Amino acid sequence: MTRMLKSLQFFDKKRLVALFVFIVAFVPTAIGQDNPWIFGLYTRSNHVITHNILEYAKLLVNVPIAYATEGAATADWVPVDISYMSMKDNGESLDVKNSNPYGFTAYDLFNNIEAGLKFGWQGAESPIGAYVYGAYCLNQYKLRFLGDLNYNKHRIQSLQMGIGVRISPLRFLMDEYDWCPIFELGTTYVHNIKYKGPNGSDINQLNNGMRTSYAVGIQLAEGRQAIMVCMDMANYDLFNKDYTPDGGFWYPYANFSNNDMNFSLRWTFSLFE
Repeated sequence: MTRMLKSLQFFDKKRLVALFVFIVAFVPTAIGQDNPWIFGLYTRSNHVITHNILEYAKLLVNVPIAYATEGAATADWVPVDISYMSMKDNGESLDVKNSNPYGFTAYDLFNNIEAGLKFGWQGAESPIGAYVYGAYCLNQYKLRFLGDLNYNKHRIQSLQMGIGVRISPLRFLMDEYDWCPIFELGTTYVHNIKYKGPNGSDINQLNNGMRTSYAVGIQLAEGRQAIMVCMDMANYDLFNKDYTPDGGFWYPYANFSNNDMNFSLRWTFSLFE
């Protein structure tokens, strides 16, 4: 086991170094984003290794798109991505094992994974941009309900549709200072399609709902790059309070509530040379 962990750590470091070299070598060659439209593959994961693999897959798709469309594809590099969930039953806190972004279990590696398409627009001198995206998401939670001795795994697959706006109110300053503040506000609808948990696989145990995202940062290089601190949070409870598996005698989630948040640091840059 120790040998396997060391080999995985070495594998992870090699990927990080290779991706860093690629970015440093490639990004300075960008001379402008002539195309105000944004289109390309969208991926996300809060695990270091899984994120690197998805990032490479995304670049393999988005780089040809960027060259073919003179800048319609961009890349997002996320060095920090942390998810957090807390849950209560009738006001009493439940034990939740959040995934470890540096762990090596299947629960850690294949958690908070998203993959889909992103489409948007922001002109070179426009203070406002907008985007939409759709993605498939795989998420897992380990919870220990009141009275249980062991943790139970909850595996959720969902489809997500989101929309957002990017605001650069002082973009005119970039001509003089080459940077300006940028803000981003978005909302996403989460529709759960498959579930597996300790009380069976009935999808009606879960709620669908909205997530809200916020980000603040700076734009650089005539708007071709942006560094942002991001947060998104669920605006709904994960479990359905009205769910009953036996016709109304037992409501296992009647008093459940939760906080579900994600924090990340994101660097967005143009792929057009």
